[in-house]
Amino acid sequence: MCPAGHPETTDAVEAERQRWDRDASTRDRVYETAIQLYEPASAAEVAERARCSPDGAREQLEWLADRGIVEPIDGRPKRYQRNNAYIEWARANELRRERTDSELETTLRELLAEHRAFQEQYGVDTPHEVDALEEESIETTWEEIGEWKTVRRDIRRIERARKDRDVFRETGRAD
Repeated sequence: MCPAGHPETTDAVEAERQRWDRDASTRDRVYETAIQLYEPASAAEVAERARCSPDGAREQLEWLADRGIVEPIDGRPKRYQRNNAYIEWARANELRRERTDSELETTLRELLAEHRAFQEQYGVDTPHEVDALEEESIETTWEEIGEWKTVRRDIRRIERARKDRDVFRETGRAD
């Protein structure tokens, strides 16, 4: 795996950088880099990837930390990691804005059916309970466990989007 959540291929990194050269401010580049941090990274590491100075990256990372988008980790050097709660909120909020209630409900029903099918197939409640070594094909099992985890994540996001929509309707604002 690439360090600090970098894209897996050099082509992906280059495509990202070419787009940035045309369109993105330092804040935008640092934000896009920061929300992809699966491991804590220093301002210098973020700066290298975001094509900016370490001081510029540090300033923007602190700005993002003040807003709860990243979490600072004290030490030398200070490191930053993405706030997964923010990421989940942002993705649910995007679903809420882009899809109707009916579309969310249809997708949720489909995902719940997939979840139940995995439960029946493996005879357990969650993918964490599956022992791939006990199955015929370890590779296939791992692939299906990954799909099951994705289904469960998507169910949580859609449920969050639906709940957030209800809050918005009740209060007149998105919390």
